[in-house]
Amino acid sequence: MSSTEKSLDELRVGIDAVDRQLVSAINKRSQLTIETSRLGRRLKRESGDSSQRADNQAPPEHDSRLKGILGRNKGPIPDSALRGVYREILNGSYLLGRTTRVGYLGPQGTFSHLAASQHFGDHVDYENLRALQGVFEEVARGHVDYGLIPIENSTGGAIIESLDSFANYFGRLTICGEIRLAIRFSLLGKCEPDNVQLIYSKAEALAQCHQWLTTHYPDAQRIAAQSTAASAEIAYLASPADGVVAVGSSKAGELYGLDTLHEGIEDRPNNVTRFLILSKNKTPVTGNDKTSLMFTCSDRPGSLVDILQVFKRNGINLSHIEKRPSREIGTDYSFFVDIDGHAEDGKTAEILGEVRAYCKNLFVLGSYPAFSDDTRYQPPSNSDEFETIEEIESLIDEVDLQVVELINQRAQLVVEVGEFKRKSDVPIYAPHREAAVLTKIKNLNQGPLRNRTLEAIYRELMSGSFALEKPLKIAFLGPEGEFSHLAAVRHFGSSVSFAPAREIRTVFQQVAAAEVDYGMVPIENSSVGGINETMDAFIEQHDELSIYGEVKLQSQFCLLASCRPEEVRRIYSKPGVFEQCRNWLSTQYPQAVRIPIESSSLATKKAKEEIQRDPDCGAAAIGSSLAGEIHGLKPLFQAIEDRQSNMTRFLILSKSRTEESGKDKTSIMFTTEDRAGALLEVLEVFKRNSINLTHIEKRPSQEENWGYTFFVDLQGHRENATIAQIIGEARAHCKNLTVLGSFPACQRIL
Repeated sequence: MSSTEKSLDELRVGIDAVDRQLVSAINKRSQLTIETSRLGRRLKRESGDSSQRADNQAPPEHDSRLKGILGRNKGPIPDSALRGVYREILNGSYLLGRTTRVGYLGPQGTFSHLAASQHFGDHVDYENLRALQGVFEEVARGHVDYGLIPIENSTGGAIIESLDSFANYFGRLTICGEIRLAIRFSLLGKCEPDNVQLIYSKAEALAQCHQWLTTHYPDAQRIAAQSTAASAEIAYLASPADGVVAVGSSKAGELYGLDTLHEGIEDRPNNVTRFLILSKNKTPVTGNDKTSLMFTCSDRPGSLVDILQVFKRNGINLSHIEKRPSREIGTDYSFFVDIDGHAEDGKTAEILGEVRAYCKNLFVLGSYPAFSDDTRYQPPSNSDEFETIEEIESLIDEVDLQVVELINQRAQLVVEVGEFKRKSDVPIYAPHREAAVLTKIKNLNQGPLRNRTLEAIYRELMSGSFALEKPLKIAFLGPEGEFSHLAAVRHFGSSVSFAPAREIRTVFQQVAAAEVDYGMVPIENSSVGGINETMDAFIEQHDELSIYGEVKLQSQFCLLASCRPEEVRRIYSKPGVFEQCRNWLSTQYPQAVRIPIESSSLATKKAKEEIQRDPDCGAAAIGSSLAGEIHGLKPLFQAIEDRQSNMTRFLILSKSRTEESGKDKTSIMFTTEDRAGALLEVLEVFKRNSINLTHIEKRPSQEENWGYTFFVDLQGHRENATIAQIIGEARAHCKNLTVLGSFPACQRIL
């Protein structure tokens, strides 16, 4: 080993040592931030302050703290990198420490609201939603931590809409608990009890109080309202002389300032509604659990009997069973069943395996603790180590000083590494080294910050390193704020410069002409498939550049605005984006006007311009979170797309090649002879050598009609002798074959 290589290795050992301290310090700071949030909420409750933060944004005090942190920076790390690092630290810590959010079928004052408040108490933020399906939507998207839905009533029976919604949301959420609420109706109003003339309530509520109302107010007119809470609002707005009253909960009376004229007017005193608690997180085995199942029977006589006999034979009690018409062709019904036991308990799991053999399909909707009158939500508690916010803030200041010093200590070592790279003409950005660093950080992380947040922090650190070693310029398909721009920022960080291009072909040309260091282009989308413009550009310019890396980005749309959610009246976006968010918009903003614009980034700009002219216009846009940052609009809701699995894969273009990382892909492009079985011969080469092909697309070859160029990704690196030999063998069956590049396989979605 040469002295230069030894010195480089020593520098990297030094960086590893700093990283161990830095990851620990960042997590310590995050834990202190969480403690601050929890202690602050506790002190507010103790002082009687019931105000709550109502938006989804990090607190405004983050801005002032960030200014103080930047003021401590003495270099060499640039402020842009430090700002990016702390943006991720602050936002990641805030999300972990923020108040738990619970969604329910609104408006305020409904029995769903009453059940939620009795179970979760005043330790959470509540979000009343416009539709029952909206509760499922908000839980599935992660907008709320828990959702409350009614599933059955002892008088009215099963809630059909809730049962049917499980078929749409299975796999995106789980049942984590149940609540039972005694339904006690009150007659609410501002008039005298003997002057009641109009009685408003939900139709089901009027039916459940039919006998009492007939006995006490036989001449009063009964009018169905959208909800018991809506009927309370009608009674509130009416004049006492009009004799308008509502049938609803005592909570609705409190919220709308109505007198309770009569209590307990329900016909059946044992009227109970059962609610389910929805979440994205499973609950562990407690020893007193229930499991909810959804299944369709095999299409043969006696299949349901066979299933029920399995439960009977094993002594499993079925506490609830419902059937619904199945959406599957050839099957009459889906069944919803509650059984005693937890799906992850060994015995129950074995029984479910036996049941599955008699089913066309079987889904576990959730396992959760059986209802108990004593069961209540327990909020995360802070430690007893701190008594005042000021005490924690002082410790955070000390840790911030340590973090900034460690970041700059790391940056100084990176500067020295950069000097070795320049002497050896080694590329500043090396995907195989980046992959190794991110794997190391993941292994070092002990929490509470998630690996995803630590990765984002280190991408910003590496971005600052690029600025110190050699400023980088990245080309992408514009305009700014589109998802190509977001992918480039999330991958390369905030300390590089970006060059938006009008066409994908232009990105190729800029990389080939060395006008930029790297280019980022989309190659495929999980919804629309391969990107033809990118493949055509490879056909034209494959000999001038190489694929250097890949990035996968989940395409998440945000509703961007500067007003409160309920004030949105006009929404701008690209027509295709409206279609991708159609279900969410239908449940959350059915009355809002949708205005099409040629791109989501320009739509965000248009909404901002309209807001500047009229702050009360209620304008919003659907676009990326980056578009919101660029144009100064905050995300009211995130991940509002109907398909949350929508993902785009991008390729990084360069004039250089990457080294092996151990987990690599190689992209090739080839055309075959115009004869029967030509493509099969090429593919059989890879099959015979047990090489997995992870992607295949075709495009017209541009050389002759009905000729095609094929694009294939295979596992392995071109520099590996075995892979090189296999590619050579495949080339023998092609008219031509070009290796477009070998690069580290993307390990996660940004």
